[in-house]
Amino acid sequence: MPLVSIPKSYLVSEDEESIILDLPQSVLASLQRDYGKIQKAKGILQHQKEAMFAHLDAVREEWE
Repeated sequence: MPLVSIPKSYLVSEDEESIILDLPQSVLASLQRDYGKIQKAKGILQHQKEAMFAHLDAVREEWE
């Protein structure tokens, strides 16, 4: 889960269990877009994971 820094000016209230923020739509759209990029990158790496490990094994075998 990514960490997000949000200015305190958007803070409406807080208690021991939660905080309430009043965020403009532009801030929400920006956070959603950035999170989408992170998820896409994770997906790409996940699909290439086995290929990367196979390549690593091949390089290790060449060294031995």
